[in-house]
Amino acid sequence: PAGAFAGDALSRWLLTVLNVTTAPFELLYDAFVVQIAVGLLVPLLAALWPVLRGVAIPVARALSSYGLGQGQYGARLLDRLLGQVRGIPRLAALTLRNTFRRPGRVAMTQITLIVAGAIFMMVLSTSQSFNATINKIFAGFGFDVFVVFQQPQRIEEIIPLVESRPNVDRAEVWQFGSGYTRPVAAPKNVEYEIVLRGIPVDTQLFTPELVAGRNLHPEDGHALLLNQKLAGDMGVGVGDQIVLKLENYGESTWTIVGLILDLAAGPDQNSAYMHRDTLSAETNSLGRGGVVEVRGTDPSLATQLAIKKDLTDFFNSRGIGIAFSTTAAENKEQANAQFNIITIILLIMTVLIAVVGSFGLSGTLSINVYERRREIGVMRAVGASSWDVGRVFMGEGLMLGLISWLIAIPLSMVGGKLFVDTLGTVLEFPFTYTYSTESVWLWFGIVVVLSLVASWIPSRGATRISVRESLAYE
Repeated sequence: PAGAFAGDALSRWLLTVLNVTTAPFELLYDAFVVQIAVGLLVPLLAALWPVLRGVAIPVARALSSYGLGQGQYGARLLDRLLGQVRGIPRLAALTLRNTFRRPGRVAMTQITLIVAGAIFMMVLSTSQSFNATINKIFAGFGFDVFVVFQQPQRIEEIIPLVESRPNVDRAEVWQFGSGYTRPVAAPKNVEYEIVLRGIPVDTQLFTPELVAGRNLHPEDGHALLLNQKLAGDMGVGVGDQIVLKLENYGESTWTIVGLILDLAAGPDQNSAYMHRDTLSAETNSLGRGGVVEVRGTDPSLATQLAIKKDLTDFFNSRGIGIAFSTTAAENKEQANAQFNIITIILLIMTVLIAVVGSFGLSGTLSINVYERRREIGVMRAVGASSWDVGRVFMGEGLMLGLISWLIAIPLSMVGGKLFVDTLGTVLEFPFTYTYSTESVWLWFGIVVVLSLVASWIPSRGATRISVRESLAYE
């Protein structure tokens, strides 16, 4: 029930963020069946190996060893190596040696914490890679603010007006349009929607990151850069020709010289870039443009917002209608929004895994306390305080947490690169992989807190064991 209600709440939040109408609450039959199956099978499978080992012990051996302890510590190579450690406080040495007294139990405890740590750092590295790629893509478009006019404006009049405004470094007039496209060899009824972006031949703003091919050259005529997603949908590539059908202006043939990734075109990613004058000649609009792209004197958000407001007020005061205006920061925020939702979900799952791992760590330490009651009694008998006993078990929990952190780091580096490459292939998104060093230290803080919290109850129980009852324990 808790999972059903929590899942409904999470889905409602996500759908609200995406501006999608939510459905009424319902109990999902498939999820319910899976939970029942997992609840019944996982405990049985987890208990299978220990039970098989236990029933395989001969009766004579079990009876002969009852109450005498295992007496195996020091026989393993790891025990002998840890025994050679010198120069550290006695309690620290005791903690170090006791941590690995049961290596099998330690390994089982570590698995969940290591997996949680590796996934946590992988997710944050993926998010950082996405943000770095987004920044790189938008840097290639070069604008800080762009303004869409209600009617096309004369280029030689608009440019001086915009560049005379405060905080404006450079302005370029672009031509936007839309239509339909198809490969040259495709039937006429096979069409794809396309949005067109006409850029100045001498543009200084537009320096896109190319996925394939080359950028536009000044001498290019009917040449264009096509969004890689649309190119994949159409089955075309660099060097192929496509037909553009512009409403009221007929058809024309264009050559693809490069492929780009353009997230500013929206989720459809169906954009194409060509020279403005070539597009204007096709639409009988030479010397005019419907969009002005602006680069500010600095790329800060405050400057972008100031330019946007100033240009809107300025053109409105001159009777020039503004249909739409936005900033590069707003475009990047929109591009990041959907991916951030995925990141949040994965981080929530990771934290839940870590919490489960901390429960396992607490259980392991509780078993250790139970098995070492006589040892605790001996420590208390020779003068160890409750604080000393507690520190031994708290130290064991902290050490296990730190070991899981150290092992998770290289795993996250390798796994993060593979995850980003796989995700980029699935999403058709050319990630620039960036490892998040911040995630390493953030997980360090999380695992330290979880380890100390998980160790507190077992260590508190250890401090309450009296000398009399511990020495009498068999």
